[in-house]
Amino acid sequence: MRGIGHQVGDQLEPLLAAKFDALPPNEVTAALDAVVDALGSLDLSDEALLAADADPEALARQVRASVRREAGLSDLATRLYDVALDQACRYLVQVIRHLPAFQPRALAEVLSRASAQTAALDEVLARLPRTSLHAPRGTDDDFRDEYLRYLASALDRLELLGLTMRDRPKLALSVAYLSLSVTGGDTRTSPVDRWFGVDRGGSLRVEAAIGNACRTLVRGEAGSGKTTLLDWLAITAAREAFTDQLKSWNGCVPLVVRLRRYADSDLPRPEQFLDHAASWLVGLMPDGWVHRVLRSGRALVLVDGVDEVPAHRRRFVREWLRELVTAFPDARVVVTSRPAAADQRWLEHEGFGSVLLEQMTPGDVRVFLQRWHEAARDAESLPCAPEDLPEAERGLLRQLDNRPHLRALAASPLLCAMLCALNLGRTSDLPQSRMDLYRAALTMLLDLRDAERRIAGMLTGGEKTVLLRDLAWRLTEAGRSEFPLARVTGFVARKLKSMPNVSGSPEAILAHLLERSGVLREPVPGRVDFVHRTFQEYLAASEATEEDRVETLVRNAHLDTWRETVVMACGHGKRSQTKELLTQVLDQADSEPKRARKLRLLAAACLETVTDVDPEVHERVDRVIREHLVPPRSIKETRSLASVGRRVLHYLPETLDGLSEAAAAATVRAVALTGDADAIPRLARYAPDGRLAVQRQLEEAWEYFEPKRYAHEVLADAPLRNGGIMIRKSSHIEYLSVLRRLERVTIDLGMEEPQADLAFLTGVDHLIELFVHLRGEVDLRPLKAHRKLKTLVINQADVLRHCDVLERLPNLTWLALSSRVPAHLLADIAPHIRHLTELTLIGPSTGDLRMITGLTALRELQLYQWSDDRPIDLRPLRDMPLRTLALSDSDQHIGLDELDPRVEVKYY
Repeated sequence: MRGIGHQVGDQLEPLLAAKFDALPPNEVTAALDAVVDALGSLDLSDEALLAADADPEALARQVRASVRREAGLSDLATRLYDVALDQACRYLVQVIRHLPAFQPRALAEVLSRASAQTAALDEVLARLPRTSLHAPRGTDDDFRDEYLRYLASALDRLELLGLTMRDRPKLALSVAYLSLSVTGGDTRTSPVDRWFGVDRGGSLRVEAAIGNACRTLVRGEAGSGKTTLLDWLAITAAREAFTDQLKSWNGCVPLVVRLRRYADSDLPRPEQFLDHAASWLVGLMPDGWVHRVLRSGRALVLVDGVDEVPAHRRRFVREWLRELVTAFPDARVVVTSRPAAADQRWLEHEGFGSVLLEQMTPGDVRVFLQRWHEAARDAESLPCAPEDLPEAERGLLRQLDNRPHLRALAASPLLCAMLCALNLGRTSDLPQSRMDLYRAALTMLLDLRDAERRIAGMLTGGEKTVLLRDLAWRLTEAGRSEFPLARVTGFVARKLKSMPNVSGSPEAILAHLLERSGVLREPVPGRVDFVHRTFQEYLAASEATEEDRVETLVRNAHLDTWRETVVMACGHGKRSQTKELLTQVLDQADSEPKRARKLRLLAAACLETVTDVDPEVHERVDRVIREHLVPPRSIKETRSLASVGRRVLHYLPETLDGLSEAAAAATVRAVALTGDADAIPRLARYAPDGRLAVQRQLEEAWEYFEPKRYAHEVLADAPLRNGGIMIRKSSHIEYLSVLRRLERVTIDLGMEEPQADLAFLTGVDHLIELFVHLRGEVDLRPLKAHRKLKTLVINQADVLRHCDVLERLPNLTWLALSSRVPAHLLADIAPHIRHLTELTLIGPSTGDLRMITGLTALRELQLYQWSDDRPIDLRPLRDMPLRTLALSDSDQHIGLDELDPRVEVKYY
């Protein structure tokens, strides 16, 4: 019997890798051993087996009815136990049925049941897979497991942009994924978000922003990581590996829809959702499977690229989404778009919240650089030796620290990857402007890399550019981001007629571009697109100026899908073309009041790329900015203004007097985004403004400037946000003592390492709230000097030393311990916090609530995700003077009905 169990275990290995990879090995062993033990206790005589009709399902039911399953298994281990038991019963019955001694006994039994043949036939027919709406669970589950396994493997690849297609290593997205910050999101904040200073309008990690919502519109600029986010959600859902704020999403079935595939065709019905994401499995899908998943409430629909649908068709996308959520109201839905294509209220009536992806912080950039260079080691060839990669990374970091314009470029994941690639083996400085960066990247990808490796290609770099420009323009003019392979081949054939020095068939030329350009790709068989839409826009802009398509650019200037093409056309164009383009855009703004502000912002953004423009046109754009665009109305408008560069400082007001809070905050943001040292005196003049939105922008701007100077000149006497500040960068911590009005400190270093101790508190006066990530063994003695401290939140600490210090903080009323809370930590700290009125514990604990029954002053207790899949025994709280008890609704609780009825129980 144990041998059968091990054979079943071998058969389950693919399923373990796809669905149970988050389960620790000891729990896998425990679940499979429980199955072996259960089968070992069964009566498997011929009589017993025939009494169950030699039916594996009946045998499994018999096991569950007669054998008590191991009580200590977690929920995920229990699911593995059930799957393994069903598989073992199938295997066991098949083996016994083919034993020689069983055949005569089975025949005799069948003959004795002649009167029951009709009923037996009905039983057999009932077990056949149904083709109706309600397919049997076994059929659905088998396909679901196969689909999730395929999706987890197919999407878990992150192309390393900046290297050619052949040389580009595939990095596991699940490993390389970098969580980004967003603004907006669900107005309900979790306890963790509240502790770490996140309120409505503040920024938080994207997982926290979407975790509480069933429907979210994620907006982000080009290259901000929208598609990568959806792919990561799909992979993590397929592996049931969500943690923290997204833990409740485990068990969801991801359904990925790329809207670019439907730019000029009908949007997909549910039965077509797998046509592109898992086309190889569509033939195996049970009829109605997607509908059943959607109706079950476990569907995670990931819709990518509203902006990649032509503007006139986006209302159909919104109607399609409305029908989707109306028909399947329990499905989770995440939609992505560029901001220009969908504002934050675009799906408001359909019940969607909205978040905006922010640029990478300097800390994020450092992590990105580290992961990119680690992945580059696996490239087939590089312009430098692999052992030189660490020095290349350090050199790039030095350039980013010393050059604000380069630092601004690196805030985009796409451009940051391009900087990494250009920096390899380079002896000169990197490009400072976005146009120069694209130009250098394309030169590298289309020409230099093959030349350096002496690869004789079918095309020169210039010839590749001609073909790619033509294709980029055709895509842009059609409002598309991809074409069928056959159509692209036709375009190549047509263009080759005007290229007398190129020989080779259109098919061979296109295959060469897909393989060697690093810019063009075939993401799925039969479809061709650019590796990123930004390359398409840059090349289309170049084609527009080469072919003098200024009128077409002006005619489409109001469309968001054309915005970047127009901006970069000003960088490509001759002086006369730039004059004509900007003049006609501004004339159109004067004649169309409804589009005036959008077109004027576009003209201002064009100053980023212009290198030579007629003085009269420059003066007109300058006047438009001063009279119509400054100050910016909202944060959304600041990027168009900031793209002008340091010259924007000449347009913005010297003080914030007379501005609304939104306009004042946007003005601070626009100044900060220049990253120029000359911006510091201006921000210092803004600093006394005590409005919360203004102080938030001043706080976040610290990351863009030299830390010491900014602390002394801007933040030293600023009122901050109610006397509080959030630290997101370790290099800022040493300057906390400079902030004379500081009362509340939150330290959240995100991707950086958490603080190791509290020594940074030296010199900080008047502290009343402290929120900090700490690791390992933490010495609490530095808290002695902060007798005014009322709130202390500590995350990730394993051991707290000198806990008696907490007794000497008479004003301390709230203590929160986040992440895993070991029993010894509670035992160590409990005797010293008897004066607390509020205690929060979040994360699985190895202790129980008897450890805190001595806290006689406690009035509010919060337990979040505290159980680690075990029921929480609340009975020790019966005699405590609690007034409020907050619990996770995902946890199981024992003894809740035995508490004092006056205790208010809240759920999160």
